[in-house]
Amino acid sequence: MSKRIIAIIIAAILVIGGIVVSAVGIFMDDSWKKTATDSDGISESVQSGSDSSSKIVKLSVNGTIEDTGQEESLFGGGGYNHQSFLKQLDKIKKDKDVKGVLLEVNSPGGGTYESDEIHKKLEEIKAKDKKVYVQMKNMAASGGYYISTPADKIYAGSQTLTGSLGVIISSTNYAELADKLGVKDESVTSGKHKQILNPMKDMTKEERNIMQSIIDDSYKQFVNVIKDGRHMSESDVKKLADGRIYSAQQAKSNGLIDEIGYEDDAIKALRGDIKSKNAQVVTYGASSGFLNFPMAAKSKLSSMIGLDDLSKYESLVKANNSPQPMYLYGE
Repeated sequence: MSKRIIAIIIAAILVIGGIVVSAVGIFMDDSWKKTATDSDGISESVQSGSDSSSKIVKLSVNGTIEDTGQEESLFGGGGYNHQSFLKQLDKIKKDKDVKGVLLEVNSPGGGTYESDEIHKKLEEIKAKDKKVYVQMKNMAASGGYYISTPADKIYAGSQTLTGSLGVIISSTNYAELADKLGVKDESVTSGKHKQILNPMKDMTKEERNIMQSIIDDSYKQFVNVIKDGRHMSESDVKKLADGRIYSAQQAKSNGLIDEIGYEDDAIKALRGDIKSKNAQVVTYGASSGFLNFPMAAKSKLSSMIGLDDLSKYESLVKANNSPQPMYLYGE
């Protein structure tokens, strides 16, 4: 029997097992025993703490910030899902028992639109008198920093990379190669600028100026959210926002973060800020009716049948489908 067939059989057993476990309410560890699912389809798991009237929701942005238009599914990988994340932010805004949010960011950034959507919702959460803290992981660059700017306090690990404060529209010009191969562009357009960033033609000076004006608008917005969120002058922000990345130590020195610390440090400080030393720390997860499939089993299943790798390639293709402004490091 081939390894592939064995993997499929094991996967089927895991699926059936997950259904049975959910149906009869038999849970394998303490965290599952503390899981509850609301009508909005988002499950809530208690990680620590006993004060349910003062909850801290721990959220994660892990990966490129982009909207694939898909909800989290049973066989989805462990990457970032924009639609699900926005729903979680909406749930926090409505929940009167939530007093604080710890947003863990491990991202090189992503789309300007998606980053701004998250920023806006975090501002709405703060307007409900809820505290927002950020704890940066390996990297919180460009859009990863943009979504951090509303935070009341920003923590970063001693080896965190952040910064890359700027905008990019990536495009490749292979007009010369196409000419050598005898490949011609026969596109029919309605205006002379319809083919800006067409890789089959050189960009004119006028076209470059048009694209630069779009970049400048997005850059100005980036500067403004840093200025407002970090209480800096515009001139000070622009000195920092030249696209370079910063170490955690440099970021603390120049005012981009508040403290060098980790999750435990941020949780302790946030509990003090909301005046509840026993505040419950909860996490959210996707749930589908009575099929509240265990996250560990889901992750294992996705890995076994190769969907984790597939989602990475799918994400790469979608991210580069067409040129667009990005708050992104490493493009």
